Amino acid sequence: TWLVKPDGTTDYAILLPEQTNEPLNYAANEIVLRMQEATGVTFNIVKESTTDIGDNTKFISLGATSIAEESGITYTREDLTRNGFRIMSYKDAILILAPTLDGIQYGAYRFLEEQIDYMYYAPTEVRVGDYRETGLKLKSFNYEDWPDFLNRVVFNYDTNTDNENALRLYNNVSSYSVDDQANAREGSWWASLHDQSLALQIVDYNKYNAKNPSWYIGGPVGQAATNPQICYTQALYSREAWTRELDASGEFVNPETFEDELAMFNAGDWSWLDVPEDEYASADAPHGMFWTFMYNLINNYIKVETNKSLFQLGMSDNSTFCSCPVCQRDLAKFGGSRSALAFRFANAVADVVEAWRQKFAPEREIYLTMFAYLSIVDPPTEKTTDKDGNPIWVPIDPSVVARDNIVVRYAPIQDYYLFPLLDEENNPASYNAMNGWKAIAKNFAVWDYRIAFGDMLGPFPQWMSNYDNIKAYYDYGFIDVFHQGCRTFGNTAFVTVDNYVRSRLLWNVNQEYEALMHDAITAYYGEAGPMMEEYLEYTTLHYMNFMNKEFNWKAHSHQSYINAQNFPRGYVLNVEDIFERAYEAIEAKKATDPERYKKLKFRLDAESVSLRYLQLSFYTNFYTKEELVVMIDEFERIIGETKILGINTFGGIEGIIAGFRNKVV
Repeated sequence: TWLVKPDGTTDYAILLPEQTNEPLNYAANEIVLRMQEATGVTFNIVKESTTDIGDNTKFISLGATSIAEESGITYTREDLTRNGFRIMSYKDAILILAPTLDGIQYGAYRFLEEQIDYMYYAPTEVRVGDYRETGLKLKSFNYEDWPDFLNRVVFNYDTNTDNENALRLYNNVSSYSVDDQANAREGSWWASLHDQSLALQIVDYNKYNAKNPSWYIGGPVGQAATNPQICYTQALYSREAWTRELDASGEFVNPETFEDELAMFNAGDWSWLDVPEDEYASADAPHGMFWTFMYNLINNYIKVETNKSLFQLGMSDNSTFCSCPVCQRDLAKFGGSRSALAFRFANAVADVVEAWRQKFAPEREIYLTMFAYLSIVDPPTEKTTDKDGNPIWVPIDPSVVARDNIVVRYAPIQDYYLFPLLDEENNPASYNAMNGWKAIAKNFAVWDYRIAFGDMLGPFPQWMSNYDNIKAYYDYGFIDVFHQGCRTFGNTAFVTVDNYVRSRLLWNVNQEYEALMHDAITAYYGEAGPMMEEYLEYTTLHYMNFMNKEFNWKAHSHQSYINAQNFPRGYVLNVEDIFERAYEAIEAKKATDPERYKKLKFRLDAESVSLRYLQLSFYTNFYTKEELVVMIDEFERIIGETKILGINTFGGIEGIIAGFRNKVV
């Protein structure tokens, strides 16, 4: 069957169900766009509500159309997970079916990949086959697929600020409205509780601290270094006793028991959730920390964000931990494990949430995520050996074993990315953490890092451990992955290639990493691709054979590492040669394809920023004053065009350029 005939016409249209919405319209328009690029033909989009279909089945059908219903083909969430899809041939039609709207969109992209050799690398780099002269025959489809990780966010400025870019990379997108449930994509399954939600959202320090200072340690709000944390023992024990009168040993003295909530909860009575907020969860908080916490969590987040599944119990972005007498008492009881205190509290919260879900929303998937981060990154486990002498990790107490509706969100912020996280020799902390958490929990997420926040202009060697880490997450049963890059500006080193490679791996880990890298570099850098692969390989060898061996450098995401010791003149000279040849390789495009040349030069310019920064920072004595003026002008031009805004998280690129100019005055 001809999808597009050799004469440039088509009998096919894109069919949408009677009840359509923005995500389905978006998927249809994506197919129209790419089909037009590949064949020159613009496909019509028709809706069942306005079209007399009759016996015609020459459609690309999206979602629950009458043709899809007639086919009897199923596409349940149980079969395909929340982002999977089926692409099926039925009579003359192609059916793209999925249990969620996001799945329909991913299915549309996969249909294009299979049908017209489509591949999306970046907003300015998209491949489609050329069928303008030959026409296009419709393939036969019996195809289904779903991602290896249920939620996938390859995060940086480019994916965070451009939802289409993220979606086309098969990422879950987070910025869909929770107010328009009928038309919203499922998007990310994360609720609006952020990574510092405990003290800054659920029991907001600004609201409660004045009347309840014992709830918190640290403060005031404003900077991560001083943002407050909650007291986990206050939060846990206030489930039954909310007056914090302690004797010297840390025992409660005449604790005032708030029996109403506990008794009501045990009896299955949820009427306390219906009390107006200004009466129940006021700043005076007469009901104690735990039940105030539960009231706010359920009423303000879980009840409201009905299309979300992950609700973050996030600690503030520092290592502050409570030292009150009860925390000290419990730390001694649990071998000094801070995470034991945090997860005992999380289990108590999880019990209430699960009881509420079973009664009011049994159809929903609701998980609480607890951040294994900084002060509570180490699991509440002990390492021992089995009868054969093999290492095993066991919980330090039954009470720290995570409930089934808790997701441990592991954040290896203090580990090294030159080596895999499960490399026991080079990453003993993450090796023990991942194995320890696996011993006490069933569900995992990860927030890892792919840039050095202190030196964002350098090529951070995340590619050295990327595949091994993603494969480990899969093997250990992680369901959600968040790869953090630079959030404030794009065009950091190799970021576009990395966005593509990580996104493809998160959908299917059983792919060759080197092949994905080669494909992305070849597509993105064109004729300069071989030189960019050479640059990557040379830098890899430099990191391993020089920086690691000589200085034990291992690529910590929060270390500064761009200096003359790590990058001597010999390295700079070799990279200069590679870039000279890269620019030469695209030169012919200036005459034959000026638009393509402009794109490729922009990409090489962006990639050369780290080289130019090394030249101007440490090796100005090797250039004449006239050469330096030109080099600084070029650096400033490239910085402006690529919008690279800073050397680190705090920016400062203008000051860097001014410093370069002062050197040649």
